[in-house]
Amino acid sequence: MDNSQNALIASFRSLSVRDSELPLRPDFGSLGVPIKLRANFFPVKVPKGPLFEYDVTISPTAGTAIRRVKRRIFQLAEQTPDWAQQGLRGNVAHDHSAKLIAAKRLSQPLVIRVPFYDEDEQGPKAGGKEYTLTIEFIQNIDTQSLLKYAVFLPMYISG
Repeated sequence: MDNSQNALIASFRSLSVRDSELPLRPDFGSLGVPIKLRANFFPVKVPKGPLFEYDVTISPTAGTAIRRVKRRIFQLAEQTPDWAQQGLRGNVAHDHSAKLIAAKRLSQPLVIRVPFYDEDEQGPKAGGKEYTLTIEFIQNIDTQSLLKYAVFLPMYISG
């Protein structure tokens, strides 16, 4: 019987690891079957920032508990002239619900009126339902501090 595993385990006992460090990898394995590994990996560029966080409230609230309705309200809001005039087009990301992140500081108070109609309808009806998005500044988001906590390690995969 090969004692290499026991020797490897014994070598770990002599390692001292601080709370802020990761243990060292002893070596790459030599047993097993080589496989192809695919990962959902993509590069991310972090803007110099800052970014700006906003809360979004929808009124009236009746009917907005349904996720499909909220998504449709935001979809329609993005098509309004107010959305473009306020500089939101191409400068914001949102969760179709209550949070919005902007690449630039938005004017305050910011209100977007949204005439509502379903996807299977041609357009808003006269006297139809209208929602109002109120977008309120919450805080600056310092993107550079994010880089202090992000760990970028090169990955080496053999096989």
